[in-house]
Amino acid sequence: MNHTEAVTEIIKIIPETEEEFKESYKTNSSFMVISVFSKQIKKLIKDNDQKILLKSIQKMNTLYSKGDQALKSAIENIFIYSLDSFTFCCEPAYKKMIFNKMSLSLQNNYLHQIYKSGI
Repeated sequence: MNHTEAVTEIIKIIPETEEEFKESYKTNSSFMVISVFSKQIKKLIKDNDQKILLKSIQKMNTLYSKGDQALKSAIENIFIYSLDSFTFCCEPAYKKMIFNKMSLSLQNNYLHQIYKSGI
């Protein structure tokens, strides 16, 4: 799956993103696509919209497992990197629920990034 296919998949879950993706510069790379999707996930966390949030996390799992290398790299460098700041003010149970819905490979990537030596 490449970034163009990812846009279609993201719009299925969060139709509001269609307008944002219509701006061509936001869909010309995996990094821009995942940046827009991550921003939407941040908003869902802030708004406590669990239903759409859980679907979005599941879609992020799918994009990570079936995506091409550029998409995987974007997820690792944008979504995983930002996850702590997204969940910083969350209740511990809510934060745990979010992380439990992430795939094992995303969780491992998150833990590797957080506990990397030298940080």
